[in-house]
Amino acid sequence: MCFCSVTRRNKAVFSIILFFCFINGVTAGMPAKIRFSGLDISNDGKALFRVDSYNGIHEESALFLSQLVDLSLKQFTAFPRNIDLLENGRMILVRNSFGWTRIPVAGGLPVLFKEYPSFIERSDVSSATIKNAEVSKDGKWLVSLESVSAAYGNLALININSGAKTIVASYVEKSDRAFPVRWSPDSQAFIYERDRKLYYYQATAATPQVEERYRLIGEGSIACVVWEEEGDFFYIKGATVYRIKGSEIFFRSMYRDFLEIGYPSGTLPFTFDPDFDEFYIAPDANSLLISKANRANCTLFFYPLGGSGGTALPYLQLPELCSDVTVIWSSANIITIFARNGTDQSVYRLNAAVSAGVSASFMPLPSPGMDNAALSPDGRRALLFGEKGAVLYDYRTWREIQSISDAPSYDCVWLGDDFIIGSEKRIERIHINQDNSATRHLICLSSVDSVAFEAESNRILAQNNGKWFVTDGRLAWTELQEPVMRPASLVSGRYRVYLEKQDSGIYENLPMIRNITSVGTTPLIRIRDSSVFAGGGGAIALCFDLYDDATGLSHVLDALDFFNIKATFFLNGECIRRYPEAARRITDAGHEAASLFFAPLDLSTSRYIIDTNFISRGLARNEDEFFAATGRELALLWHPPFHALRPETREFALSAGYKTVERDVDPGDAVTRVEALRQGIPFRSASSMIEVIMEKKRNASVVPVRLGLLQGGRDTYLYNRIFVLLDAIIGAGYSIVPVSRAAE
Repeated sequence: MCFCSVTRRNKAVFSIILFFCFINGVTAGMPAKIRFSGLDISNDGKALFRVDSYNGIHEESALFLSQLVDLSLKQFTAFPRNIDLLENGRMILVRNSFGWTRIPVAGGLPVLFKEYPSFIERSDVSSATIKNAEVSKDGKWLVSLESVSAAYGNLALININSGAKTIVASYVEKSDRAFPVRWSPDSQAFIYERDRKLYYYQATAATPQVEERYRLIGEGSIACVVWEEEGDFFYIKGATVYRIKGSEIFFRSMYRDFLEIGYPSGTLPFTFDPDFDEFYIAPDANSLLISKANRANCTLFFYPLGGSGGTALPYLQLPELCSDVTVIWSSANIITIFARNGTDQSVYRLNAAVSAGVSASFMPLPSPGMDNAALSPDGRRALLFGEKGAVLYDYRTWREIQSISDAPSYDCVWLGDDFIIGSEKRIERIHINQDNSATRHLICLSSVDSVAFEAESNRILAQNNGKWFVTDGRLAWTELQEPVMRPASLVSGRYRVYLEKQDSGIYENLPMIRNITSVGTTPLIRIRDSSVFAGGGGAIALCFDLYDDATGLSHVLDALDFFNIKATFFLNGECIRRYPEAARRITDAGHEAASLFFAPLDLSTSRYIIDTNFISRGLARNEDEFFAATGRELALLWHPPFHALRPETREFALSAGYKTVERDVDPGDAVTRVEALRQGIPFRSASSMIEVIMEKKRNASVVPVRLGLLQGGRDTYLYNRIFVLLDAIIGAGYSIVPVSRAAE
């Protein structure tokens, strides 16, 4: 997958994914653990506590205050997993596992984004590890995908000021790649995807919308559309690039039967595949960068619009199985590409202004070792950030200006010449002075190391990265030089609070409140019955088959890593021979690797003499291929290619030491459209396959997912919806385990 920071439509592979797992109680192959700590009660009936959410990979925390008289909660810190600008730069939207909050750029405490479920108000929240909402650029509108099933949701438009809700479209597919909505830069309209078709919707229209069929743009997915800053948008259909004026979209959609939807701006030398390809628009809207996926490889093509670039157009072939790509593109037509392949990162640059692209070429740059990048509006500077901190670069010369932070930094947005950066410790607005010194302004604390009530005043004190800060609960955090703390207490004149250990479920403990003056003990927070998240549904073995093509593997590995899941991969010898790096990536990630025989043979036919010797030799040859590629051994598990076998084949494999694995849920992802028509068998979209899996699953189910491209073609592949599938399985209370553990 490739992502572009030119329009911030996709920042990085995990930026499309919201970490709402705390709300739902699940983030990994096993439920996340929620832990409360730092419980402290004031003499006027307020309780401070900290909440931590951890799934084995991602950890977040938040500080809360509860008014014990009514158990109301207020949040005091905001973990900056994602940051967006709202209200023309006056407000930031912070998104994390505790929900959405708004904070003034001038500084302040988090304010609950009421239109979106949060830790404080978690009524009936569906599982939502995939991104399921998008805010307009002006912060006045929210489009939300409200779940109706495992793979579908209703698209709702919400007026943030009034709370009024309108259902825009029903049964819209959930997606891995991006939320199926693109807001216009002026926040007047948006484009959405439903049933592999694109439509527009006027959010600010004073009159009712015309029927959806009259708002049709054309075939494709949301990946086929990119808005440019002046309000027009580009749409790719097949190999044709159209430019559509925002002011004409209603007219051209209404009369699309005899008018082209837009103005043809160019013809690509290949067909654009929205399931795998991406495109990026230059700031001057005169050229494109196309990311073209080709099996296990990805190639970037620079393409000037309106020209005949021909074979001299520059291109860049990325390393095999490259999974995380970020593109930044300056107004001076300097393009920089960050590509990650496992733990290795490569950086490339193209000066697209040279000779209209004829003599230009992609050149390698030194890697800064950061995962993400954000380009200043004037294109002169780039902030590079990630787990190692944040560094400011001169974009043209690619030289470091200064180090900004040593703490893990999760997101950054530019605001004129300043930038707002969210690190593990703080959210700050930073201005770089002429002498390259930095002036820092605290917007909000991201986390706290320790907390206390201030003696006498009962204001809240927090220690953060060696410094103390104070707030009265209304005004922003300010630094305090000599704090005077009140000793921590669990008892006040009316209440007693304590932490109660939980033996099962997602919560390690729960804060409890006891009213000393009356009878009764109750949790300090409202929680849903979490028993469904305690693994009560059982375990499912989700398996991935690789025959002769590694397409989709990088995306699947990214998803499994995000959810902290270990799965089983069945590898055919043909795939091992063609893609030894794929075999290494699977084992390096700690997944179980099993056998899919040495060649993709249908062992149920009479074409082969199937006996112990044939099966043993085929399995042994695959072992040798795998060992040559990885230096490791295959697990003693196999299933025949295409899950086709004769009854006696199980015994033949057993004599070779192998256990035969058989599926009990067939999603139908190996059926092509051609086969479905020829044989009269069901052809399912990726979303309908997810619905089938969720309907037929049971404890210890073995569910195969086939990777690679199929001859005969499919519109969508199940592995391109892997985040949706994992989210649904885990949300139903099942853990996902390797085959060898499914029956434990």
